[in-house]
Amino acid sequence: MENERPTEIPNEGITPQPEEQKNSSPDPPSPPEEPIILNKLFPKVEKDLDALFPDPGMKKLLKNIVKTRQKNERFLKRINWPEIPPEED
Repeated sequence: MENERPTEIPNEGITPQPEEQKNSSPDPPSPPEEPIILNKLFPKVEKDLDALFPDPGMKKLLKNIVKTRQKNERFLKRINWPEIPPEED
């Protein structure tokens, strides 16, 4: 017991930072999302899609499908092909 050394503290010399200093630039709160109304996204459908798909995750998926379809249609109009050529085997 003559050679007892004081136990070393692993993070000695590192002072913990208060929470305010760690998050010096907090993210501003995001604006609330508009509710997704499927009947507006699919106006030609005769059924009440909001009642059929009440899950918010499914509504987001369907909204993304509509956006993707619109982007594809704009792309096809931009390339201005009268028709898509058939694939070769």
